[in-house]
This record gives sequence, C-alpha cells and structure tokens, in this order.
Amino acid sequence: MAEGRKMDKANHDERLEKVMNQLADSVFALPDEAIVAEVSEAGFDPDEEAAHTRIVLCEAMQTLENVNSHLSNLGHTVDPNGWYRGRSGYHNTCVNCGSFVSFTIGTGEVRGEALETRCHENGQYMTRRREASRE
Repeated sequence: MAEGRKMDKANHDERLEKVMNQLADSVFALPDEAIVAEVSEAGFDPDEEAAHTRIVLCEAMQTLENVNSHLSNLGHTVDPNGWYRGRSGYHNTCVNCGSFVSFTIGTGEVRGEALETRCHENGQYMTRRREASRE
C-alpha cells in the first residue's frame, strides 16, 4: 500500500514539474514587451519586479553554493544535476553514502543528515594544505 502512495506521489511530482516547465517555457517564449505590459497591467513596476527576481535568484544560488561547499568539506559528493524540487524545497543525496540534504529557497533553511556528519563511505580523508609563506 505504501509503495502505491510513493508511485502516486512520484507521478504527481513528475506531472507538476512538467507543468511548471511548460509554464516557464511559455514565459520564455513571450516577447519582453508582453511581459512588461502584463506586469504593468497588474499594477507592478517592471524594474522593481526584475530587481526582486534577481535578488531571489542570487540568494538561491548562494544558498546552493554554501550547501555544496559544506557537503564537500564533510566528504559528501552530490550530483549537481541530481537536485530535484519537492514539496518542501530542493533535495539531493550523497552519491557515496546516500545521506539526505535539502534546502528551501524562500527561507534559506538547509537540513539533512548529510550536513551533520562526515561521509562514512568516502575513503579519502579531507586534508587541507597550508601554503608556506615565502619571505
């Protein structure tokens, strides 16, 4: 019974992602003038909306970079193309040990066991080199 619910959720998530991609494609297909006109008709300032969108995207990218850096420092490796959008943010797992990690764009919240422990399947120990100063 639980497996059937998993398949339904997977199918639902897949369909939802497909719809979201189709919506994004339709926006990309619109000429800039049409987008500006729609935003203006809705009572918003197009320049302010563009600036806000840039900020949200930059914050999301910074959060992703921070998560990837933290995971790397703990010896975890995630597939950069393996991030998938779920109900509560973006999710991925370590390709070595399978530890879970996720982050939410809106809140910047990051969570998961991969952020709390070193990768136990990674055979390499992380060592940092110190550069000798030359005088």
